[in-house]
Amino acid sequence: MNLKYIYQLRRPIQALMREASRINSYKPQKYWYPLSLATYDCEEILAAVDSLCSFRTTMWKKTDNFERQFIKVFGGAEAVMVNSGSSADLLIAFALTNPQTKMLNPGDEILVPSVTWPTQIWAPMMAGLKVRFVDTNPNTLNIDMNDLESKISPRTRAISLVHLMGNPCNMERVMSICKTHNLILTEDCCEALGAKYKGKPVGTFGIAGSFSFFFSHHITTMEGGMIICRDQSLSDVFRLLRAHGWARNTKYTKAEPQNDVDPRYMFLNWGFNVRPTELQAGFGLEQMKRWPSFHAQRLQNVAYFKNYLEHHRNLINLMQVAPEAECSWFALPLMLTPKCPFKKSDFLAYLEKQGVETRPIVAGNLARQPVCRLYPELQEGNLPGADAVHERGFYLGLHPFEAKKNLDRLAEVFEKFIRKTV
Repeated sequence: MNLKYIYQLRRPIQALMREASRINSYKPQKYWYPLSLATYDCEEILAAVDSLCSFRTTMWKKTDNFERQFIKVFGGAEAVMVNSGSSADLLIAFALTNPQTKMLNPGDEILVPSVTWPTQIWAPMMAGLKVRFVDTNPNTLNIDMNDLESKISPRTRAISLVHLMGNPCNMERVMSICKTHNLILTEDCCEALGAKYKGKPVGTFGIAGSFSFFFSHHITTMEGGMIICRDQSLSDVFRLLRAHGWARNTKYTKAEPQNDVDPRYMFLNWGFNVRPTELQAGFGLEQMKRWPSFHAQRLQNVAYFKNYLEHHRNLINLMQVAPEAECSWFALPLMLTPKCPFKKSDFLAYLEKQGVETRPIVAGNLARQPVCRLYPELQEGNLPGADAVHERGFYLGLHPFEAKKNLDRLAEVFEKFIRKTV
């Protein structure tokens, strides 16, 4: 469609957004410091309108363009967009046990983090793999390397890694473990867009990496996700799994039809329907332009709050980042120290009352979730690091905008509670 007509909508859309902001400013807001803020503007809305007015709403050229732009910025040889980060994890797990790849067999064991988003666990379980929890390092919030090595058995065939809260794992040691024991590695990077270890982007160490573009993540397509991998053979498996096992959008599109099958409706594998929309991809293309400034501002905001917490190292700490790692901070993950004299529940109740929104660190120790009573393999009792995160950890939002005034106020809220209780 002729974009000059679409861009004529810029001023009316901006006026609508200003009016919405004005109306909302008069409404009582529960949180002055929320977990997340909207990071999109008029350009993303115009990109969505363009797709709607062009009658190109399902996966098409914008999706392809977003995939190509993504690997240029964040690494990988191939990228496959899907409708969510959870779907990205799902396809990676099912690719492992798919007859076309022959990487793993149903019943093989895969080691998974004990502190992560649950879909990283459900995906391999749904794909027929046996999951086993590995403990968490409460300082880095990532997988405990010593426990990882101790959990490897003759049944272990793979590791599903997560770079929690944007903090890269010790990939030098992980890769050494994988090489020693001949293990397949997958990476969940849904909270780690742009993170690197020794200059290498996360998601490019294993056979595939998953990313999420949920509303509160580093960039947003509202809902949306991406898989990156090393070659087209594997990316085409993901494309088949993404859309019914359909040959369309793969190298097999021009394959010779078999059994008089119409090549336009040729199915080479089984699969789901987790395709993204052009509206999501249009959002993503515009968000990619904002990514450098978002990332720089998050780093600046983290540095400010880290400097404040230096005065209270005996009470509260941010997660530790290794010198070799470039963290892409997803939030402000905090741990009360073992010697902290006040309870987490009291502190969080105070913060919430003061208008500061809080959350546990992901789902805490997943082995303590009620769902684990349904599955014997998830009933892992000895996870002291994950218990520490569960009992002493929480996080606050980290907004990609200049926020010194708000951070000053946040530090003041912390300070008042600490003075009153310590």
